[in-house]
Amino acid sequence: MRYTLALVLLLVLSNAMAQPRIMIKLDDLGSRNGRSSAAPVIDILMQRKIKAGLGVIAAQLDSTAGIAYSKYLAARNDKGEKLFEIWNHGFNHSNNNPPANNMEFKGTGYDFQKGHLAKAQARVKQLLGITMRTFGSPYNASDSVTNTVIKEQGDIKVFLFGSFKTDEIPRVKNYNNRVEMEITTGQVNYDHFVADYQKYKGRYKDNMVLQGHPNMWDAARIAEFNKILDFLIAQKCEFVLPYDYYLSTK
Repeated sequence: MRYTLALVLLLVLSNAMAQPRIMIKLDDLGSRNGRSSAAPVIDILMQRKIKAGLGVIAAQLDSTAGIAYSKYLAARNDKGEKLFEIWNHGFNHSNNNPPANNMEFKGTGYDFQKGHLAKAQARVKQLLGITMRTFGSPYNASDSVTNTVIKEQGDIKVFLFGSFKTDEIPRVKNYNNRVEMEITTGQVNYDHFVADYQKYKGRYKDNMVLQGHPNMWDAARIAEFNKILDFLIAQKCEFVLPYDYYLSTK
């Protein structure tokens, strides 16, 4: 009886101390001349063996994308788990589309969105040899047409910051627990992040999604990012990839 009570108490305490899983969402990546546009940041993550999702704009991957990303796709942590997931961040990240200067996946028509999603999937498959399973719309802007296109497309299983309710699209999960690393786009700030983390840690108990734009980070911003990583490690948070987390929760 005492053993059973002790075990129950241990499980309760363990659950109470559990930290949210952390998904690092890095946006707007491309490649040029065999190098990723966010290489300085991804190299740090690889050196520190920290998992992150890399959102590529398919049209901004040049013909050397395979060279630029091969080492990241092959990177593993000490458990043999992959460190990086390439995800779909649109075909061209446009915001000047008909009928009224619409964003790529909001306010544009069905044929347009279906075509752009398919072209992005096909280009990354051609250049990197992978099928992307996660989608995050440019500017985090999407609509009901996007939901329909993703539902029909079939490969996508995770939508980051989507515009639909849980289970609205069968077999697709919407991870929308956003915690800010950046005060404004590209402006990483450690103090701002810690305040946001403390604000939401009681609400977002399963996972948090941290968005960043590493193409815009200078040395000072990268230093702030490293401080954020140190903080999360000290909190004993686990870093996860969107699609892997989806598979683990099915």
